[in-house]
Amino acid sequence: MANPVYLVELSWLGALLLIGLICSIISYKIKISNILLLIIVGIGLGNFISFPISFLTNLGVFALIMIIFDSSSRFKIKEVAELYPYALKLVIVFTLMNLIFFSFFTHVLFDGSFTIKGLILSLLFSALMSGTSPDVVLSVLKEKKRKLAELLEFESIINSPITILLPLVIFNLYQGIFEAEIIFRSFLQSIMTGIGTGLFLGLVIFRLMKKKYIENLSPLVIIALVLISYSLAEVLGGSGILSVTTLGIVFGRSILKEKEEIQKFSGIFTNFLKIIMFILLGLVIQIPFKYDFLIKATILFFIYLVVRYVAVSISFKKLNLNKKEKIFMTFNISKGLGVAVVVFMLIASGVKGLEIVVSLSFFFILYSIVLSSVMNRFIDYFLKYDEVKKKIEKIEKKK
Repeated sequence: MANPVYLVELSWLGALLLIGLICSIISYKIKISNILLLIIVGIGLGNFISFPISFLTNLGVFALIMIIFDSSSRFKIKEVAELYPYALKLVIVFTLMNLIFFSFFTHVLFDGSFTIKGLILSLLFSALMSGTSPDVVLSVLKEKKRKLAELLEFESIINSPITILLPLVIFNLYQGIFEAEIIFRSFLQSIMTGIGTGLFLGLVIFRLMKKKYIENLSPLVIIALVLISYSLAEVLGGSGILSVTTLGIVFGRSILKEKEEIQKFSGIFTNFLKIIMFILLGLVIQIPFKYDFLIKATILFFIYLVVRYVAVSISFKKLNLNKKEKIFMTFNISKGLGVAVVVFMLIASGVKGLEIVVSLSFFFILYSIVLSSVMNRFIDYFLKYDEVKKKIEKIEKKK
């Protein structure tokens, strides 16, 4: 008798977790990012196993919000106040340059005919590439005690809502669902509602948890609260990612009984999700091995790095970064679950004409993670002295 489908998929999940743990041990020994190994293993297993897109999308969102909550809950308010303005400026400058210049080159290389729908597709891909993924950046840089590395972590948290929200808004434009004049209002509502939802839930629930800790339940309450925070914000028309980020910061500031135990459980659970999801991401990465596509995509990736370098130079003019620091920030542009989740949504929509956006997205995910992993292997060469910390402290004293 044939095994039920659920049993086969459950067995594969168990096997993937075991393989992921082995990959993590190997990556620790050879001192490279475990994410790169997990994705490579996933690509290798792609011919033997597959999962429904709806399952990957839901699990991807769950993993992403848990990673963001776990990371933002460990931020210190002093760090937030100090680095937020610099990270926000980089996010704004890089996003604008992507939408203006990178979308133009994308269109020229992969379309060429200046139709409205073609231009919107180029904007859609450029919006997807405007962010760095917190799940990758925070994992790769978590042990790197450098101010510039911390700044990149903040950037990845801040741009996560943009990476998910902006492409979906442009996709709705592509389908003719939104009128152009209401986009800005919708975007502002998403930000305000997202922050408000996370702040309200955090202040209320964490106040109730302040004096009572139940060993077997309190950590589970946190996971449930993260899911509710994301879902409620999305239902109300807000950004679930921003809601979870705000919730994490409020949790980090709250005084709770056995808080360290809760954070420890959250970290272990998040690590489990991360291992599973990056192998699953490798399973679905499909890049057309056509000479024409690979040449154009590689050229586009180099153009993308140039745009990033210019954005970094403009954003940190006051800090007077040296060339090595600029290169380090330029090459740390990892794409991960945020981009993958949006791509899964695009695939699940069944809308025709998105094939090139999907293929390019997977190409950039793979290239960017490889590049970031290599860069962070040589972080001591690029950031030998923590000069940025001194420069920021000097600027802050003058205020």
